[in-house]
Amino acid sequence: MPSSFKTKLNLPVDSRALPLARDFVRGLALIAGLPEEQAEALALAVQEVCKNSLENAFEGEEDAVLKLVGEVTPAALTLSLHDRGLPFYQSREPDAAGAEQESADATCLACRGLASLQQYVDEVQWIYHGVEGNELRLTKDLAGICRLPAPEPETPGPRIEAVPAAAPGVYTIRLLQPGDGIHLAQLMYRVYGYSYTNEDFYYPERLEHDVAEGWHVGVVAVDDDGNIVGHAGVERPDLGPLAELGQLAVAPAHRGQGLRQLMGDRLQEEITKLGLIGLFGEAVTIHTISQEGSDSRGLRPSGIKLLDWQAHFKTLRDWRPSSSQWEKEAEPGLQRETMVFYFKYLTPPGRIAICAPSRHREMLRKIYENMGVDLHFLEPSGPIGPGELQVHYDQATGVGSIRVNRIGIDTLPEIYQARRDLCDMVGAKVVGLFLPLAQGGTAYLCEAAEGDGFFFSGVHPHFAADGDFLRLQYLNTALDPARIHLSSSFAKELLDYVLREKERVGG
Repeated sequence: MPSSFKTKLNLPVDSRALPLARDFVRGLALIAGLPEEQAEALALAVQEVCKNSLENAFEGEEDAVLKLVGEVTPAALTLSLHDRGLPFYQSREPDAAGAEQESADATCLACRGLASLQQYVDEVQWIYHGVEGNELRLTKDLAGICRLPAPEPETPGPRIEAVPAAAPGVYTIRLLQPGDGIHLAQLMYRVYGYSYTNEDFYYPERLEHDVAEGWHVGVVAVDDDGNIVGHAGVERPDLGPLAELGQLAVAPAHRGQGLRQLMGDRLQEEITKLGLIGLFGEAVTIHTISQEGSDSRGLRPSGIKLLDWQAHFKTLRDWRPSSSQWEKEAEPGLQRETMVFYFKYLTPPGRIAICAPSRHREMLRKIYENMGVDLHFLEPSGPIGPGELQVHYDQATGVGSIRVNRIGIDTLPEIYQARRDLCDMVGAKVVGLFLPLAQGGTAYLCEAAEGDGFFFSGVHPHFAADGDFLRLQYLNTALDPARIHLSSSFAKELLDYVLREKERVGG
């Protein structure tokens, strides 16, 4: 026998493929040197597990795959069954006595057949890999123990499927509780597959830690059967006076029941108790659904972030069915994603004084009035002493940022240098420039930066240490405005202004 032999088999979600799984396992068992009758018995037991996985772990995904990985060494025969179906409880090792009870649980890779499996292998492990899915790992000792390496990550596509609507029912809206993490992971899978950008939702222990620390505040909708079918939350990673509006998700079968409004109202009650100044969020523009959700919850557009995010639709394109709605909306020629920045004051802000170029005062007045703010403009003043700025580059999104905390006599050349470094040295596609509106030098600094190709992008209230930031942008990539879809009339007016300013500065 060779010192090492490793192979894998991908099975479609089709019961006709089950004999292939049996032949695959039987062949490996024979290579490992097991007697023929043991090899056949193990193969039949694994086939039963595969059958139950195909029936229970997936919910109508025609393009889903069950992957079998086998490795034979002088030490052990290791078989791993991987699916990217419904998440289940992490890192558990079922025993034969509990196998019958586990068989009733359809929320994991199928459990029936474990009793017979354990007659032929020395170890059975359930492993939940978060966004990489579920694994059932079987080890048969030949001369010790062998562990299969973690599977290579794969990029899944959004789940596109027809789901029958649930009958109208009574829902309980409550706060997230300890133990909800796995059920929330299952909800996010049902809504997004493994494509949701905040991966903490797929790792129950991470999410529950964030809840315990106060970094995540969330509410869930629970149906008559005790299932979590909706979630709304906010993020507070620094426990500061602002919270970021998180994903509001509703299971496909329970849409149209008013859960978004019910959860939004309860979440509003909870964040009000925290005494926060404001709530902010970002909404994609490939469609208007998330924007409409922000509009309905009282958030108002205060900025347009052109091409500010490397859209995950591009990386997931090859996983979508060719006739899917995603392809109709996003194809052909996907580009980076433009975002609408939203803000809502949770406590009355009173009168706010800012210093801004006269060119942008009218638009700034409209932005603040739309947020219910009484605005007063300060006269410009020159910088004194050294400045302070921070430069950051996000390699995953290709976005750079230049944040000016204090305007000084050296700030403008530092902005020029930072922009060149970000675009020319590291290849940033987009650069955001944040100028403090409470400081008198912002008016002059803004005009000078526009001479370098930066253009007006909006306002980020309360993001500066001394008040609000004026946000400018610099684009180092092409833009097609026709691919930007907006829901509100004010967002459209703001976009028109941003595009005119981009053209004016030659950006």
